[in-house]
Amino acid sequence: MGKKRSLYILLYCSLLFGLVLGAGINEALFVMPAWFQAPPTSLLLIGERAGSAMAFWLPLQAALLGTLVASLVLNWRSPVRRKLLAGALGAYVLVWVLSRAIFAPEINALAAAGAQGPYDGELAARGQRWLQLSWSRHVVLALGWVLVGGAISKWEAAS
Repeated sequence: MGKKRSLYILLYCSLLFGLVLGAGINEALFVMPAWFQAPPTSLLLIGERAGSAMAFWLPLQAALLGTLVASLVLNWRSPVRRKLLAGALGAYVLVWVLSRAIFAPEINALAAAGAQGPYDGELAARGQRWLQLSWSRHVVLALGWVLVGGAISKWEAAS
């Protein structure tokens, strides 16, 4: 049962990675661009969405982190899977560090810019730059997801 459990947690981890990546890309394509279309007024959309976004993202991110750690623990005895999962966890942690250090402070600063006044091209440019740089997080998450997939592909051969 222990060996099957390690596979099930890997599969669940992969599912959650896919959900996080897919939801993030969906937001980057269909939600976030509206934030920067006509600043400062359009920046109000960031605050309007904050509560529901936190309610969605926090449990999903916590579940992904939990399954990543559990996958690593349950597959520790397989050097190949351990390396792949450690890499996936490293990619995930890197995204969190980047988000906390760079992306969250900038989006908070943009959201706090106020909603009064005419169109502000500088705010629009900052927002577009933030949106473009934010794609780096999706790339790193995709790498993590591929690494989890690699661990799944090694499960049967190494178990």
